Amino acid sequence: MDTVKKWTLSNGNKCFQFCERQEFERPWIIFLVGFLLIAGTSIEYLAKNSYYSLIPNFIFFFFAFLWWITIPLKANEAIIEKNIHEIMDDLVKKDATAVGTHVVRSIVYYDIKGTYGIITGRYFLVLLKNGKIWEYPIKYHTSTDGKCGYYECNKKHVVSNDKNHIRAIRPKEWRNFLAKINLSDKTKLWFLIFLIILVGGLIFAGTFWAVIKLKWWTFILLGGYFFLYETTKWIAKIRPKNFVNTIKRVVSLPLIIICIFVSLVQPFITIVGTFFFIFLFTFLVPAIIMTIFLKTGCLQLKSETIVFVVFALGSILTSNYSVTKNIIRHTPLKNWGNHTYESHRENLAFYLVHPSNMTFLMYFIYFVYLTISGYQFIQNEGYIISNEFDMSILKAFLVYIAFTNMRTKAKETEIKEKELLQRIAGLFEHDKYEY
Repeated sequence: MDTVKKWTLSNGNKCFQFCERQEFERPWIIFLVGFLLIAGTSIEYLAKNSYYSLIPNFIFFFFAFLWWITIPLKANEAIIEKNIHEIMDDLVKKDATAVGTHVVRSIVYYDIKGTYGIITGRYFLVLLKNGKIWEYPIKYHTSTDGKCGYYECNKKHVVSNDKNHIRAIRPKEWRNFLAKINLSDKTKLWFLIFLIILVGGLIFAGTFWAVIKLKWWTFILLGGYFFLYETTKWIAKIRPKNFVNTIKRVVSLPLIIICIFVSLVQPFITIVGTFFFIFLFTFLVPAIIMTIFLKTGCLQLKSETIVFVVFALGSILTSNYSVTKNIIRHTPLKNWGNHTYESHRENLAFYLVHPSNMTFLMYFIYFVYLTISGYQFIQNEGYIISNEFDMSILKAFLVYIAFTNMRTKAKETEIKEKELLQRIAGLFEHDKYEY
């Protein structure tokens, strides 16, 4: 990607230029992903005469496809927003100071038309402390000589009366609704997380159920739909008639619904993905390592001992903030610096893995397991897995209780370092004796 070039016009407007990345670039990426998934499913079918991996492979391919087509778009948006803020922030601050107020929030906003997301206008929206909203037009100049187009940032603003612009920059109505509810912020947050998990889980489960029922028809229906979608898009481009455009909009409705479902399920994926990666690295990885050592003869431990060590160690690691934050920074949930929402996603993950939250979650998991285990033992004189395994998990929980209590007591113990240092140093002072 070329370097961003900046300059100032004679009217004072500032411009910047860079060659934007194109949609559907590097098709070898998605072809490679598709080939590997098809190869994996084919190997399973030839080896075991089954295709259970078909459904998870298809879901993975679907999200990989969405990720692939959005790479150039997100990269372009990140560069555009970064440069517009660099150019406009100081200018907007001076304009606000001149009228005796200050900036509360500023965003880059696009006016969109049609189902294909045609951009009809670009603006730098500014919300002021006095409640007014300013909009600075951002004009895109297309290339006339085969080179890259450029963006012109207008230094003059107007007071916005556009309802879409006002809704975009002002706090969301659902946030105002939550603010009026007499509940603590923590309660509101966990209520919102519960709704996200509920809605996202229903969408994810419904999609999974539909794929199981349709089986191979899933590929046929999706392939046929995308073929029809691209065909109507091509016809509408060469024959822009009203009837053809109407058909195009009707055909686009399923894609719009899919995009809505994807946007609703993204917070669910972030929350579930956070705990998935944490438990993967704190429980599963140590279990795999110890199992390998056991198989190779490097360790002479019983399976129950491995269960005890894995549960005790994993529980302790999940409550270590430096460990959990480091795990998040090495997963797809980290802030890649491409878009604003990535920082919100990372901050949400950091909040979820805070020791207080993880300790509560681990206590809840142990509570459920031991409750079922106790009922099974008393009522049926049986065990969830076996006597040894249930006892190993119980002992691991006792170790975890001891760890959390020890950590709490350590925080309660306040030692004044300076005073303690003076007292220790005083041990080296002795009375002077005459000899």
